[in-house]
Amino acid sequence: MKKTEKFAWSAIAVVIFTGIGKVMGYVRASLIAYYFGADNLTDAYTAANSATSILSQILTLAIATTFIPVLAKVSEKEGLKGKNSHTSNMINISLLIGGAFAAIGIVFAPVLGKIVAGGFSAETFEMTVVLIRISMVSVIFSGVVGVLTGYLQSEGKFAAAGSIVIPVNLVYILYLVFMSKSFGLKGLAVSTTVGIIAQILFMVPAFRNTKFKYNRSLDITNKYVIQTLILSVPVLISTGLDNINTLVDTRLASGLAEGTITLMNNANKLNLLIYGVFTMAIVQVVYPGLSEAFSAGDYDGGRKGTIFSAKIISLITIPATVGLIVLAKPVVEIAFMRGAFNESDAFITAQTLKCYSVGLWALSINYLLNRVYYSLQDTKTPLFIAAITTVVNVVLKLVLVGKFQHAGLALAFALATNIAVLVSFSLLRKKLKYLGGRDFLITAIKS
Repeated sequence: MKKTEKFAWSAIAVVIFTGIGKVMGYVRASLIAYYFGADNLTDAYTAANSATSILSQILTLAIATTFIPVLAKVSEKEGLKGKNSHTSNMINISLLIGGAFAAIGIVFAPVLGKIVAGGFSAETFEMTVVLIRISMVSVIFSGVVGVLTGYLQSEGKFAAAGSIVIPVNLVYILYLVFMSKSFGLKGLAVSTTVGIIAQILFMVPAFRNTKFKYNRSLDITNKYVIQTLILSVPVLISTGLDNINTLVDTRLASGLAEGTITLMNNANKLNLLIYGVFTMAIVQVVYPGLSEAFSAGDYDGGRKGTIFSAKIISLITIPATVGLIVLAKPVVEIAFMRGAFNESDAFITAQTLKCYSVGLWALSINYLLNRVYYSLQDTKTPLFIAAITTVVNVVLKLVLVGKFQHAGLALAFALATNIAVLVSFSLLRKKLKYLGGRDFLITAIKS
């Protein structure tokens, strides 16, 4: 009962702070739409942001998802001293790897630009390359954010970890309101790096309330570091495959009408609002517990945690999907229709939102199931599923984009995600012997 209460209060805290962050994220997107509208330059910014996100997400997710299970093992075997040493070591290694990733991104910015924006005009492509190089500096610090949030979650400080979306959005909003007219989209790209540094500084007070002590050690041969890196390789590839979907979207959309990339990005942000506020909050809270349970051999506890979380996610995301489909147009109009954002933009965004929302439930459950695999220190199965999903996704996009254009791209992603979650659930059930499929189906029908 105490564990359930702790889970509930932790989840509520994360939902509140994440909700605040998402509202601020909406304000940020709304301000970008207001000041810049949807044209070739905003497409350049969105494409550059996608290219930068490929490297930063690969680094952050690979470290954060593998760091927590390994940290649970370190804490169990070596106590606080080992936990502090491993965390410090991972911070330093993350800076080193992040610097290497950023350098590669800056040097090969034209190549990344060709991948994400091959259909752009020469002027738009040139701007995309410039924005990629400016925002690529943020990759240096991305891995550190992953390590720090992972440590805070392992300490049960979920609110502090969940609230880091606030400072980064605050940086963007302040820039857009006070400086966007002077520095334009280049300044917005600089804000990416400033926002990530603000996240790191924001977590410092939370660390003062823990027993963490940083040291400057850099030992890449440490057995736990090696274990983390080995586990990270499939996650790196898996995250890279996920980002291929974004790249394909951006590349195909760059050949459609001007502004399509920006409008699709706006629709995706609205679709991910529920996912970001509720799904990620629930999984962030349950993930360290799952890691501890499976690490200690408590498979029954791990199964119960998985089933419980899946039911809650279904109760939230299935009704939300229906709501987004029925109310797509008024939601988009309320969110974006002001300033340079017009009626035609709202119509395209609403169409795209309806198609994206078909995959909301599957996207949410898949996020949970991936964390269950990582808790079991199995990073190969999610990689296998990601490979299947990517192939299906790309094929569907190529088939549907000709007839349905932007809507076809969004629908392809949704269909591929639904296929992925069915495969993932089936494989995990075989691995854990039992996963409450009947109870889960009843909950889905009730939802």
